[in-house]
Amino acid sequence: MVVDINNDNFDKEVLKHEGVVIMDFYGTWCMPCKILAPIVDKVVEEQGIKLAKVDVDNNTELVKKFGIMSVPTLIIFKDGVEVAKSSGVVSESRILELIK
Repeated sequence: MVVDINNDNFDKEVLKHEGVVIMDFYGTWCMPCKILAPIVDKVVEEQGIKLAKVDVDNNTELVKKFGIMSVPTLIIFKDGVEVAKSSGVVSESRILELIK
């Protein structure tokens, strides 16, 4: 499941979600983000987990809250708790390591 996240729905869609959520901070102009997107999509589909997409240009409050300095950045949540964070393009196997 893919959800566009903003400050209004962040608590409901990420913090109150039971299970794993990959929060993907991206920019529509960002080439590394475009490279990472199909890798993340594959993991989400195969693992049956939630993907929370955050457009950094439209969600500056969340960018500040999580101290995002570069995109793409992935933050992994389990049952509403941040458990891992990764910046830059990463492999499918690395994403799987982060969610385990």
